Amino acid sequence: MIGKKRLLVSSLPLMAAGCIFLFWPTAYERAFDENIAHYPLAASIAGRDPHLRDIFLRQTEEAFNNGGWRAANGALRISLASEVAIYADDEHIKAISAAELGVLLKLESNPAACKAYLLAGAEPNEFPQAVSELAMLAEAHRAAIENGFDRRSSGVKWTRPSDGEISDIEERLGRGPVAELTKTELDADAKYLDGEAEPVCAASIKKMKNLLAMDGPDAADAERIRMTNTGRIDIAHVLKTCREQKAGACS
Repeated sequence: MIGKKRLLVSSLPLMAAGCIFLFWPTAYERAFDENIAHYPLAASIAGRDPHLRDIFLRQTEEAFNNGGWRAANGALRISLASEVAIYADDEHIKAISAAELGVLLKLESNPAACKAYLLAGAEPNEFPQAVSELAMLAEAHRAAIENGFDRRSSGVKWTRPSDGEISDIEERLGRGPVAELTKTELDADAKYLDGEAEPVCAASIKKMKNLLAMDGPDAADAERIRMTNTGRIDIAHVLKTCREQKAGACS
């Protein structure tokens, strides 16, 4: 028994060392605060809300490990939209929809660029033909994030939609009231990553026009549902597929 007790006691330092190792921050986590400082609004939110900081850290680290900095940047934008901006009031949400449509219309004449933007967003100077529209969209997102964070912090709740609710709103947007998607556009939209660029772009433009034609609160709720759904996107996988389909896009 004495020998067994000695063995047990002698193992404790090793177990403690193992626990320390398990909770030791990763290299990415150690550099996280320095890197997020390049995004002042996100850094400010992370500094004020530890829970959101953990979400930003977890999602961007996973994306970085699978797809590098472009994926990490995309994951941060997705997190800000799906975790913060969705709490913004209706006017801020509708401003995002209107600005998004402006970008899509500007890229419509270049379907490959339009699809690349829809899949992976935009990095600085990536789409020179839509610089002013992207600036307006960035400002709409910034305002919605600030408003959404204030409302979230004050106790405003947002019930995340079910899969059925997400499917229902997408089907509704495909039917009108402004423009109904053609079968080709519906098929391309359903294929997502593998859809042909031109009908994918056309479908997205029609859906956004239909959304903006809804009554105010309904339009805002539809946009929130779509923003929430972006939180499920595996941005690293999307970027990889986008690069394979169009050399130079989503790089």
